[in-house]
Amino acid sequence: MQFHSLIVLLCLFGLSCRQITKSVDETFHPNDSLVKKNDQQQRFRENGGDKGIKKSSSTTSVQRQQEKTIVINSDTVNTPEMELKAKEMLHDIEVLKQKNDPSAAREIQKRINEFLKEMKMPQGGLKNIDTDKPVIKAKKGILSTAALEKAEDQLRKLPRYRNKEILLYQSVHFYDNGSINLMLQHPVNPKYIDAYEYRDGAWSAPKPVLATDIERRTFPLDEIHFADAHRVIQVYNDKAAQVEGAKPTSDAYITIWDNRMRWAPRTINGTRERYDMQFNNNGTLKSFRQE
Repeated sequence: MQFHSLIVLLCLFGLSCRQITKSVDETFHPNDSLVKKNDQQQRFRENGGDKGIKKSSSTTSVQRQQEKTIVINSDTVNTPEMELKAKEMLHDIEVLKQKNDPSAAREIQKRINEFLKEMKMPQGGLKNIDTDKPVIKAKKGILSTAALEKAEDQLRKLPRYRNKEILLYQSVHFYDNGSINLMLQHPVNPKYIDAYEYRDGAWSAPKPVLATDIERRTFPLDEIHFADAHRVIQVYNDKAAQVEGAKPTSDAYITIWDNRMRWAPRTINGTRERYDMQFNNNGTLKSFRQE
């Protein structure tokens, strides 16, 4: 864990590879200084130093020849091998640092983690480095004005509704992922309702749905313009910006009741106040009042 902390701290402070290598050498060869000291003392004695004290030269020899190993988590690791791999890792880190790429920091962390894993060393705070963070996809927003007009035109040209009035049922949703969901009264049997979805520039095949109050909950497509959804969102967000704690909207929808259409959302909730708003059929503001 000490080595891990040393490596991470030195890399973060941007020290050179030579400085880091020196620290690694000192970390992996704690007995080198003692060996050098003993060598100096031995030469001193051989050159006429303190001859009254006699010690076997075998001590230094054993220290030089002893196998350099350490035990980590009950596993014996050869320190020269560890040193070599550490230097290789530090070299890789230096190369990554020179790239000046935003992704380099993550690559450096991954390289350190790989080394620690290979050396069977505790990974500590790096244990989750390889776990990718969830990617949050940005909302696209509803379709552009031109795309909404195109979707509406394609709906009018559906083969089964050729030369027939198209009646919308219950609601029309313009979602911020670019899709549109709606339901239409069946062109032949008025007691049937089918659901459609517009996605990736095309309308889906009809899907039958259960429906009630069909007579009261239909509205002619000829009296609706899909592109007005943009105006509704703009008006709503302009008002929401004036209310403390209120959040903007990124989608819009139409509800149909008693053969009349109503744009939504129609309520703005703030931290201290709540407002009701109504729209005209073309998406312009009709009323705005505090509840």
